[in-house]
Amino acid sequence: MNQANIISADDAGINKSDISKNALKVVRDIQSAGHQAYLVGGCVRDLLLEMKPKDFDVATDATPEQVKKICSNSRIIGRRFKLVHVRFGYDVIEVATFRGDASDRDRVGTHEMSEGDQGQLLRDNVYGTLEEDVVRRDFRANALYYDPVAGEIFDFMNGLDDIRAGKLVSIGEPKQRFREDPVRMLRVIRFAAKLGFEMEPEAMEMIEQEGSLLSHVSAARLFEEVLKLFHGGAAYETYLLLREYGLFKYLFPFTDQCVIEGAEGMPERALKNTDKRIKQGKPVIPAFLFACMMWDPVKQDAQVLMSDGTPESQAWRIAMNDALRDQNQYVAVPRRLAEIILDIWNIHFRLIKRNPRMVKTSLGNRRFRAAYDFLLLRANLHEVDEEIGEWWTEIQEQDDAGKAAMISDLSKQHKQSRNQHDDAGEANGNSVNYNSEAYNQNSAFDASGAEGQPQRQNRNRSNKKRGGGKAAGKRRGGRGGGRNGTRRGTGQRARAGGGNANEENGNSVGNSGGNSRAQPGNSRAGGRGGRGRGRGGRGRGHLGRGTNAEPRFNDARPADEFGHHSSTDNQKKVKVRRKRRIATATEGSDGGGSDSDTPHF
Repeated sequence: MNQANIISADDAGINKSDISKNALKVVRDIQSAGHQAYLVGGCVRDLLLEMKPKDFDVATDATPEQVKKICSNSRIIGRRFKLVHVRFGYDVIEVATFRGDASDRDRVGTHEMSEGDQGQLLRDNVYGTLEEDVVRRDFRANALYYDPVAGEIFDFMNGLDDIRAGKLVSIGEPKQRFREDPVRMLRVIRFAAKLGFEMEPEAMEMIEQEGSLLSHVSAARLFEEVLKLFHGGAAYETYLLLREYGLFKYLFPFTDQCVIEGAEGMPERALKNTDKRIKQGKPVIPAFLFACMMWDPVKQDAQVLMSDGTPESQAWRIAMNDALRDQNQYVAVPRRLAEIILDIWNIHFRLIKRNPRMVKTSLGNRRFRAAYDFLLLRANLHEVDEEIGEWWTEIQEQDDAGKAAMISDLSKQHKQSRNQHDDAGEANGNSVNYNSEAYNQNSAFDASGAEGQPQRQNRNRSNKKRGGGKAAGKRRGGRGGGRNGTRRGTGQRARAGGGNANEENGNSVGNSGGNSRAQPGNSRAGGRGGRGRGRGGRGRGHLGRGTNAEPRFNDARPADEFGHHSSTDNQKKVKVRRKRRIATATEGSDGGGSDSDTPHF
């Protein structure tokens, strides 16, 4: 290795105001304790390119244990590479000990190094000198060591020349470097996209051949790398390079299967939007990125489920949970992030429905903005009526009076729509279709509470007629259960204010007598009947569903790792749905184009 070329930071054009004060403090503290300490890697490269670094890394000859003693606000992390994180609130300075040559076994001592079957370094805690650390780095442009206290840059590999020429050159054989740490392939793509650097052809050829090595990297580590790839301001260009060199399928395999060449879908639109927000200085959140990247698999899974007869809302729920579960095998999504992703998807469905009673609640939800942006992306892709997105845009610009007026107009539109359905004799989505034959066979009392009398025929009722709460109880159970009696089916509570509750064979029935027929000692009804309460199975009251009624969801699912429900049968269907999804994409369904037939709930 060549002797270090020492360059003045002033001559190199480094602006000291761009250096983190916390990073300077860490370097000074370690040097004051008698150790070497330098800023190293990407932060030095960015400073030389007159860019403000996002992260600052420090390299030192002090061991992690020594650094921890020097910096009290620190902790040691990692098993593969032991590092020290020095925390200053939300700012974290990463400190690494110089890596040495593992071939010198006499000097390795208690430090450890191990390799996997594919040649990747499983552990690399062999410590060495500055000169040895240089040759362990990935690219010459990243092998620059900057001492901010002395104002000097140490260049051992002519990295400064590479930066000025805009090229990336590997240190050592690219194949060996990529096998030691497959994540280096992702870094090549990131640097090429973000900095516009040209990579040596040999390295790019090896990336195409060795991409499968990424499958040996932990899913948790890949999550951090994905954030660096897509939150660096060049997300779209990075995405194109990942697909060009065949690496995207190792990060988002199910999304990759849905992509149609030449068509701009949700991933492309989302990444362009991310780049735009970063350039404008607006915040971006990982949950939104993942919600967009996984949307096409969710959509196609839901369509397959609905074609198999699964109710729409249930199909979406299953598809969303399965997408998160599948993705976790490749890029681990932290639980807290998974919950936010589900919130974005679910709230955006509420925005599509535009329930007048839920508008204010939706606007006040802390996930509203992300769900709103997600809705706009779908509207731009013609998956959702653009008028819905425009409506939500407009209401955010209104004052309280304007919001109230818009909600009032929306409520009138909904009422008119329901009335049109009622006039046509159609179910309106708020009423329940009751089977009159099943009702006649299973109901024990008529509207007056007399057993064996003819009963009136059920019909769909508008939301206004059905009502809710106590008012509905008075209307529906008044004659049968007394002054304030309510008889409800499907095993819910039966109340009888002036009447009584009858608990019999697990069915709750409203009754009009003055005495309670509930078990002795359990009835609170006396004299006028008080408030008798009884719980039952399927209701036999006048408005209860018949025992032949289908349950709302045909397959209840045990809770999965996200706190949602899953069933063995549905899990077994995942692979079948995936094959059908891939087949659908292959036949030419546009992964992000217009899809007017896609239902929403």
